[in-house]
Amino acid sequence: MKKIMGFKDKFAYSFFNFEAYREFIAQGLRKSILYIFLVTLILSAITNVKEINMIATEISVVQNNLSNNAPNFEFKNGVLSVDSDETIYYKHEGDFLFYLISSFIGNINTVNSLDSDAISIQDNLENGSSTFSIDDSMLSVSTDQSNYYTFIIDTKGITDKNILNSYKDAVLLDSNNIYLRKDYRTVGTINLSDFSSININNENSEYYLSIIKILTPIVFFVVNPINSFITNLILGFLIFGPFAVSIGSFIGVKLKYSRACTLSFYAMSLPLLLEALIHVAGIIMPEFFLIFSIITLIYCSLAIREIKNSDKSELNFMK
Repeated sequence: MKKIMGFKDKFAYSFFNFEAYREFIAQGLRKSILYIFLVTLILSAITNVKEINMIATEISVVQNNLSNNAPNFEFKNGVLSVDSDETIYYKHEGDFLFYLISSFIGNINTVNSLDSDAISIQDNLENGSSTFSIDDSMLSVSTDQSNYYTFIIDTKGITDKNILNSYKDAVLLDSNNIYLRKDYRTVGTINLSDFSSININNENSEYYLSIIKILTPIVFFVVNPINSFITNLILGFLIFGPFAVSIGSFIGVKLKYSRACTLSFYAMSLPLLLEALIHVAGIIMPEFFLIFSIITLIYCSLAIREIKNSDKSELNFMK
């Protein structure tokens, strides 16, 4: 198969036309890197549009609540103070705030697990949009709503971090620390004194949130695609490329390493597309990397077998 193939042709042929993989290899490693860059850029844009809209909506909700419902507060010199004599419980829908706090803590590591006989506490807030409330009783968010989080704010020392044991996903803010709990595990602590140079209150909080809203598209459309592209390069060069060489040796085709990497980049097309569609659909699949790898290696195997069968006089691709 010899023809000039544009990006659209390559993308389409990579799914079903294994004869085209011989032409992919002939075009060289550089074009395969350009191809995987374009695929990553396009699919990242598709998934990021949804993320940006969700984050913008979530930030707007927070801005509205801070403006209309939140008591006066100030974070200054590394100490948080809130004008409330009682503990505040804030039921928040959305993942961005929780992710933002998690990113400060770093990788999620298990510190403490909740005992199996933990107390189940009923949700005493009305269903609907996120609201601030002041109540003496505790709030628990139903576990079947994975994107609901409970923010507990207490700067008077009424509660301590043990209150998190009653929640699946929650954040506790006191005067000096932020405690994060995820999936019934206390996973980290932020010392507010580390941010003593920051000054936030009711008046300027909306400004800072607006800055985050502006920076979000930049991060998602620039930083995220670059990170994804680098990740795909690492997968191709360090994992799928070497595996393709091994598969070729087993089948009887001696693939040069660079050509095995070239082949693997095109073989990643379908898994990358599936990953984007799953993300847009909001489906969480922790084991998807295994599926991603299996599909890629199957495509590598089918492509190498097609190369072997199409021209037995040129089996040695080391030359």
